[in-house]
Amino acid sequence: MATIFSKLRTLLKANLHDLFDKALQKDDLSIYDEYIRQAEREVAEFVSALVPMKASVRETKRRREALATKAAQFDLAVDHFLKAGQRTQAQVTLKQFQSTMSLIETYDNTLARQIAGLEKMEDVRIKLEGRLAIAKQEREELASLLQMAKAREVSTKALRSLDDLMGQGDTDVAQAAENIRRRLDHADSAWEVQTSSLDQQLDTALSDLEVDAELAERMARLGI
Repeated sequence: MATIFSKLRTLLKANLHDLFDKALQKDDLSIYDEYIRQAEREVAEFVSALVPMKASVRETKRRREALATKAAQFDLAVDHFLKAGQRTQAQVTLKQFQSTMSLIETYDNTLARQIAGLEKMEDVRIKLEGRLAIAKQEREELASLLQMAKAREVSTKALRSLDDLMGQGDTDVAQAAENIRRRLDHADSAWEVQTSSLDQQLDTALSDLEVDAELAERMARLGI
């Protein structure tokens, strides 16, 4: 998981405007496409990493429910022994009931932390997928822009670069590029606000989930 988060942070810090400008200067989509491919890979790995965490939550719920069933049985048994005049047995069973209720409280606390951690992870996933969707959308705009520029170059029989073409009066191409830049600036600014605390969010969620997973494993090994 730590490796995945390290890669994700690289993606989180990527500036779409800068990627756009580099692709524009080289008249080449490969730079932008490489970012998208890498983002797709890391998002997929991130989603896959959530699978065992979700399984851990399900297991905690299952164990908690099993304890609740046992506690209910102890509760009924206490009343049964009291009615039968078996006070000593009632005392022993009551202690078992209280111990089981204490374990249920422990599982409830663990489950609450696990669910909170997963919710944070799901929030990160949604943000990452949204970022990727924006990158893909603007990639299509960039492709259209490069095609437009190349068509102009062919039609004018000029072998100038796209930057030259934009700088020498091709207002359509220049305006299209500027529109994309503005959208990317807006997306980058919004992303910076969204992810200002994302590192801490990832670290906190990961820490909680790892600790609770270790506790759940120990409790299972001890049969509690």
